Amino acid sequence: MIDQNLYIAFRSALEEGAPIENESWAKIKPFLKVRNFKKGEYIIQEGEVENYLSAVAAGCVRHFVMKDGNDVSFEFAFENELSNSYASFLSRKPSRIYIEAIEAVSLVSIHYDSLQELYKDSATGERIGRLTTEGYYIWREQRELMLLTLTPEELYVDLLSQYPEYINRIPQKYLATYLQVKPESLSRIKRRIHKNRDRT
Repeated sequence: MIDQNLYIAFRSALEEGAPIENESWAKIKPFLKVRNFKKGEYIIQEGEVENYLSAVAAGCVRHFVMKDGNDVSFEFAFENELSNSYASFLSRKPSRIYIEAIEAVSLVSIHYDSLQELYKDSATGERIGRLTTEGYYIWREQRELMLLTLTPEELYVDLLSQYPEYINRIPQKYLATYLQVKPESLSRIKRRIHKNRDRT
């Protein structure tokens, strides 16, 4: 039986936009399962088909792609946030991304086939589909706008103020690729920012 605290992660992730009625939630719960991963384990690799829609109950994961022989991080997910290879999940085609546990991770997941069962109850299924799609496109637009309009230093300052877990929990080598700079450049940015803060 899944611990109630783990259930909360999946429900909280879906309720980012609006609450789920208890009747609908009661239909979702029986389909959920917990999957545990050790630090450094892949949750999905490029070329595999994504079979799960998941929420992080504990730990942190990173999403990355390989480019010119280097891995480039483009998303991280923490507790109560959704995480999967969404395009692969929907299309049933091989994933183009990797998802890796950068801490010991517990995911609360629903299998693709189980979600199809829920779609038979249109209200519940459509609720899950709409919320996950809306969340993904909101994130994508915000990410693209930030990359187009902010410098790496401005991006770091934004993370420091709005998302401190990125600074506190993500290894610098991964955070550097997310900000599209080299690790040594990130070190200089951090020193400069913290030096300026110490003066104020």
